[in-house]
Amino acid sequence: MFNIGDVLWQLFYLALLVLLYVMVVKAVRFFIKHMTKMNNLDNKRDELHERLKKKDE
Repeated sequence: MFNIGDVLWQLFYLALLVLLYVMVVKAVRFFIKHMTKMNNLDNKRDELHERLKKKDE
């Protein structure tokens, strides 16, 4: 029938794959959040530049 060692190895590999998948998803989510924050900062900086230019005129 089943060899208990083989079943344990399969479970171990499955757990590793799930862990890897979760890590990748978290990394992608963090990266997307970070990029949107960076874009917001850039937009704010551009707005400040626009205001300063208008003041100079």
